Parts: sequence; structure tokens; C-alpha cells
Amino acid sequence: MKPGVLGIWNDVASGGFAHLEKWYTREHIFERVGLPGFLSGRRYELISGGDTRFFTFYEAGDPSAFTSPAYLERLNDPTPWTTEAMSHFRNMVRTVCEVHASAGQVSGPYAVVLRADGDIKPAPAAGAFLEDLAAQEGVLRAQLWTVAPGFTRSDTAEAKLRRGDKLVAGALVVECVRLDDAERVAESLTPEAAAAIGISGPVVLGTYGLLCILEKRAHPGA
Repeated sequence: MKPGVLGIWNDVASGGFAHLEKWYTREHIFERVGLPGFLSGRRYELISGGDTRFFTFYEAGDPSAFTSPAYLERLNDPTPWTTEAMSHFRNMVRTVCEVHASAGQVSGPYAVVLRADGDIKPAPAAGAFLEDLAAQEGVLRAQLWTVAPGFTRSDTAEAKLRRGDKLVAGALVVECVRLDDAERVAESLTPEAAAAIGISGPVVLGTYGLLCILEKRAHPGA
């Protein structure tokens, strides 16, 4: 099975920002990355484009980490901080994906995200497209995510508190060294480029800056 990733895009209700900031960096990211199968968590804030203020993703050994008993227990028994946080989420997009293809190994502080709200049928040339992207000056890693059917649960206590999450077909995520590198990549992701890797239908293109990252090896007790 391919590596798994949980992609999340969201806005925050007026008045909820301070709580979410403290909740995420003091409790939530530690709770999530500490779960079996989770490898890392990253949270970003929108710089340009996009349709939500925040983009977050968690990496896992495979998509089954996102339906494990330990994870579902957390989703169905949210902490008091999490219960309050869920009431502040708006325009939530949340989907478990597989990393269909990847090039490059280093993470970067800027992420260009082409979210596929329509469909992805990865083209044979997708792998070469990612390799070409990752070889560009200032580009560190490029990944193509595709939805992992059956792994996104919408019936948990947390999901019910949010009152509905949108699903997507996947995303192209390109991590860059500097903002001007990210802006150059974003300009290159034309409709023709999306079609070349098998993305069709509506898309949302945004450039995000990294807010925080936690990897499992840096998690106390992991």
C-alpha cells in the first residue's frame, strides 16, 4: 500500500482564531502525531490564491492509520479543547489520500497546492512531471495525492461537531525553498499542466507558508 496522507483545508469563525492557535500548537498536533502510524503533521497559512485560510496535512505509513482503532477513539472522544475547536471550523475540506507519486525528499517552508475538487486519473506522464518539477531550482518536493476510497470517516463525533466536511479527489503539493520559487511554480500550474497529470474539473490553487511542523522522531515518548 502507498504512503497515506490526510489533507485538510479550513477557515476559522470570527472569534475562534485565538483558541484554535493555542489548541493546535499546545495539544492537537502532539495528540495526532503521537498516534500509531502517523509520521508527521504540518500546518500552513494562505499567502495567495486558495479559498481557505489554512492548509494542514498529516503523513502516515499508509492510509489505514486514519481508520485505526486508536485514531477513531480520538475522533469519537474529543478533548474539551477539541470540542470547542470544532465549533470554530468553517469551510472544512478533509480527505484521506494515497501518495500516488512523489519526487524529492526535503520539506520546504512554502507549499503550492493545486487541490482537485473534480477528478484525478493520474496520467502515465505524472511521475515524469513531478520529477521535472522537483529538479527545478528552489523546488524541494512534489507529490500527487489521490483519494483513498473508504478511508475518510464522516460519522465520528468530531465530524458531527463540524456539521459536514467536503471531500476532494486529491491534490498536487509542491514544496519550495522561497516564496518567489513558490510563486513561479504556481504560475506554471496552468489548466494544461493540470490536464497533463490527469486532473480534470474544478481546481483550487493556493500558495501557503508553513506555520509549524512536528515529526514523530521529535515527539516525546514516540
